[in-house]
Amino acid sequence: MPLRRQSGISLIKVAVVMACLAAGAMIAMMSMRHEKNYFAEGVEKGKAAATAAVPVPEVAVPKSAPLRKCVINGKTVVSNVDCGESGNQIDIHVSRGIEPPKVPDKRPSEDAAATMREKMIEKAAR
Repeated sequence: MPLRRQSGISLIKVAVVMACLAAGAMIAMMSMRHEKNYFAEGVEKGKAAATAAVPVPEVAVPKSAPLRKCVINGKTVVSNVDCGESGNQIDIHVSRGIEPPKVPDKRPSEDAAATMREKMIEKAAR
């Protein structure tokens, strides 16, 4: 029985299509997690790159309202709107976040080496 050549789409084409589908699904899940629409943002960036940039005068952005810790229906909520007498204003402090611990110097000092040498000589002399 003679072997026939396979007909249909190739395995490489299937792999490329599945990779594109997986990338689209990953982008969709990331946009759901961050509550953004990355597809719409990508289209906007594409349109902005295609059109010439027109200088737009900058508008002063008003400072946002201070954050308040409120209790609404028994749940503690942080909000930037006034929630009456049930809320306290939260002071925001700028921090550097979590920093790694300082690495100690691994080289022994001269005094430590000398005392170690003396201990070894003393131990060998016994």
